[in-house]
Amino acid sequence: MPSTRRLVLLLVALIGFWVIVAYHFLRSGEEDPTYNAEVDELLAKIHDLERQLDIENVAIKRLQAEVEANSKLIRANRVNLEGQEPHGPWKEPIPILVFSCNRKDAVRAHVDRLISLRPSAERFPIIVSQDCDDEATAQAIKSFGDKVTYVKHIAGDKANLTIPNEHKRWTTYYRIARHYKLALHHTFRNLGYSTVVITEDDLDVAPDFFEYFSATRYLLDADPTLYCVSAWNDNGKKHLINENAPELLYRSDFFPGLGWMMSKKLWDEFEPRWPQGFWDDWIREPENRKNRSCIRPEISRTAMSAYGQKGASEGLFFTKHLARVVLNHKSVEFTKLNLDYLQKNNYDSLFIKTVYTQAEPIRIDEMLGVPKSGSVRITYDANLDYIKKADKLQIMHDFKAGVPRTAYQGVVTAFLNGLRVYLVPDPAKVSGYNKKWEVPAGID
Repeated sequence: MPSTRRLVLLLVALIGFWVIVAYHFLRSGEEDPTYNAEVDELLAKIHDLERQLDIENVAIKRLQAEVEANSKLIRANRVNLEGQEPHGPWKEPIPILVFSCNRKDAVRAHVDRLISLRPSAERFPIIVSQDCDDEATAQAIKSFGDKVTYVKHIAGDKANLTIPNEHKRWTTYYRIARHYKLALHHTFRNLGYSTVVITEDDLDVAPDFFEYFSATRYLLDADPTLYCVSAWNDNGKKHLINENAPELLYRSDFFPGLGWMMSKKLWDEFEPRWPQGFWDDWIREPENRKNRSCIRPEISRTAMSAYGQKGASEGLFFTKHLARVVLNHKSVEFTKLNLDYLQKNNYDSLFIKTVYTQAEPIRIDEMLGVPKSGSVRITYDANLDYIKKADKLQIMHDFKAGVPRTAYQGVVTAFLNGLRVYLVPDPAKVSGYNKKWEVPAGID
């Protein structure tokens, strides 16, 4: 990053070179045969320094534009709630429910990380639930002693699950759905907790992981249009996020998972209808989501560890997407912030103004010519058009129940080189989410 000191040194060097040129001219004059060669060499060096100075000036202007854009973005995504105090940390315990099976090293690393970061064992008890009959993994969990609560279920491969013949190749997903139901039932019914944060053993967590969930928990009770808080941004790669805005949070119609919080009230609704398989896609179905949203961050508070390469999905999306999502390292004291701006009655009016009034409408082929500051919106009119434009922006292009990843009211956002970009549905051609929107076969 350019600095004032560096610029001063460059300017001093330029002045010094010009003084040397003048000195040579006065001393030697044009009759000196070596004069022209020396001056040419000095001028070449001066031109090199001038080019460096130009580069530094351009870099500074881009940095200033990015800082200005970041400040505007953070202000634009907050409602002026003067006079209202932060809600502070959640008063009741928020257990962390860790799902494990047969990856002893993964669960050891994950639980170690949780214990090292949690501010209080009373406020954030850790429950590790194991499904598989893997003794090495069981011993790894037991090695934590009373720092965790260990729960062991009858293994899924011994549970006589009924799996449709056409789904036999996805048997693991049926075992996982069963495991989730057993562990969540135990946490809410047997242990009596009112909240749970769900993680899996192949995740890393950010330093402010616990702060984030403690601060946002009240929103699940305050706003009936919210049903979860997720630590994950599906488009959270380095070149797509504003790394200077770790406090920036959004509403999303897409259920992200991968480190997420739910309340007992939601489990009361879900448990009687819990699916036999593919639980996360089941949550995304319109009849279960019920037009509700989740909170998700600009910068993820979870990241996929190397252990994620070996799991139920067999590394699907791991190298191309999951492993490239950035984990936040700039801790934010969320409990000292007022997060009421995330409630729907505050959020939507500002969201519409930010996207449809303040963002400049452009075509995607004009991206290169747009100054790298401020915000722009690009319109899509169908699923194939969305896929094509998402690919150009290098964001994930798939849908679940017709909802693009991270979308809110059909809008997907990314931050590219200081420019906030909104990919927006064309209101004349797109009305709500369409479950028929899928990625055609042959497109990765």
